Amino acid sequence: MPNYDGTGPDGKGPMTGLGRGYCIIPVSSSKHELNLLKNQERLLQAQLKQIKSRIKEVKS
Repeated sequence: MPNYDGTGPDGKGPMTGLGRGYCIIPVSSSKHELNLLKNQERLLQAQLKQIKSRIKEVKS
């Protein structure tokens, strides 16, 4: 993980690189894992929004 700070490649968040795993941030507690999963959920929701927007553009 670049910078070893838990931000993932290009600051996109944890589990967004090619390894898609816990490269530098070991999951040490349920609270920590929950935070990681919530961050991943936000990232995926943002990506899905962009995809849906692009689909609309391509259809019209």
